[in-house]
Amino acid sequence: MKTTLSHFLPTFSKPILRLPRVTGPALVMGSAPNFRLPEGHDADWALVTVNASQLLAETFGLPVPHIALIRRGILVGEGEQDFYKRDLLKGRQAKHLIIPIWPDVEDKLKAGCRTFDYRYDTLQALTKWQLANIVWRLSGKYHVSRGWHRKISTGAFAIMLARFAGFAPVVVSGFSLSQAGHGYDTRNAFRYHADEDADLLRRMVRRGEPIYAEDRDFAAESGLPLWQGQMP
Repeated sequence: MKTTLSHFLPTFSKPILRLPRVTGPALVMGSAPNFRLPEGHDADWALVTVNASQLLAETFGLPVPHIALIRRGILVGEGEQDFYKRDLLKGRQAKHLIIPIWPDVEDKLKAGCRTFDYRYDTLQALTKWQLANIVWRLSGKYHVSRGWHRKISTGAFAIMLARFAGFAPVVVSGFSLSQAGHGYDTRNAFRYHADEDADLLRRMVRRGEPIYAEDRDFAAESGLPLWQGQMP
């Protein structure tokens, strides 16, 4: 019988994040129009942003993101949305910038950041195998991209990454599996990865991960428990 790659995934070395040891609560901030600050949020919470959601963070007076996940296309892509997002993020910064998935040399990654003056304290790219390992450790599901309809969103991976990094609880806001568009503009951006995102989020819930939804609608459609200030 043919042995699948998923058989070997548990033996892969654990991905190493080049981050200081992290603990405590984290807010993972998406770009959907329904963003609100969670109950009990204060200056001790870490902030994890996704693509251009840090623009929304600024409107709420939140600090520079502890972790920013930015998809590869924003750095080097030639599409209209790529140029648009680069323009939105121009001159901004994060403490720790992480790019999934990046197959090129790190110098090209740094050059991409320089094109729109995006600054960081540390920079790390993840391969598709590192991403798959993190997804497997959090959800129990083997996942390697097989086209856009099978990819998880950068936002869903940001939720997983925050928990993998050590934050607890992880509270998510500004996410939707049904509502299109962004909170920082009026573009009706379609959400391509809703089914796969929902499956992975529900798997994490069943595994007892301390991940919560701030928004009732997102809690209902994702299966995440509703955040009501339940600190450990």
